[in-house]
Amino acid sequence: MHPVTAQLQLCRIIASGMFWWTYNSNAIEGNTLTLRETELVVNRGLTIGGKTLREHFEALNHAEAIARSSSSTRKRSPDTQVIP
Repeated sequence: MHPVTAQLQLCRIIASGMFWWTYNSNAIEGNTLTLRETELVVNRGLTIGGKTLREHFEALNHAEAIARSSSSTRKRSPDTQVIP
């Protein structure tokens, strides 16, 4: 497999996992957005009729938190020690 193709597939898998994570985390807390609606809110910035702004912001904020934590993890050097 070509390295660029492999990289693209990995990005798609990670993005898909992020939507599942956001959807499931918010659903546990009572958010009624479906997986597809969560993807539309996060990826396309759409609002869904009949859903509260709170539900929209929960999805957006959760996705942003994942993005920020994963980018800070990537910035660490291999010898960085994490102390709890």
